[in-house]
Amino acid sequence: MITLVPIDGSQSSLDAVKYAVRREPQGELLLLYVAPSGREGDLEQGRILLEDGRRQCQVIAQDVRIRTLLEIGDRRSKLTEVSEDCDLVVMSAHGENGLPHVDRVSPEAVEMTGQVHAPVVLVLPTGEGIVGGAADYWEDHTEALTGHAA
Repeated sequence: MITLVPIDGSQSSLDAVKYAVRREPQGELLLLYVAPSGREGDLEQGRILLEDGRRQCQVIAQDVRIRTLLEIGDRRSKLTEVSEDCDLVVMSAHGENGLPHVDRVSPEAVEMTGQVHAPVVLVLPTGEGIVGGAADYWEDHTEALTGHAA
């Protein structure tokens, strides 16, 4: 099982990484950072964030398989494109500009759940994961995602 986790440098995206590795330690995690441009500073920031994400995963589950992917371009379109080859997307309910004290789930996160090609788990600031899209996936994987039977 390939679980895609987009990261953006926010604490919320780091929480999504931790959530994913705790839920799928035997599967493969694909950490994605989309740089806004090909400038060296943007690329270096992406490399640093991906390596930090990798280290966080290895602290939690040392035997987890982790791949990193650095892309350049529009975050939404790249996430949609990369999700085509994934079984699940775990992402923050709020990105780097999110307002968790105002919205339970950011409008951008809600929009993304309809655009990606895999079921999506949105990780709330509380650490709870909620599933967006693919209701049949939720029924089949409730225990794996929550630790409780449906």
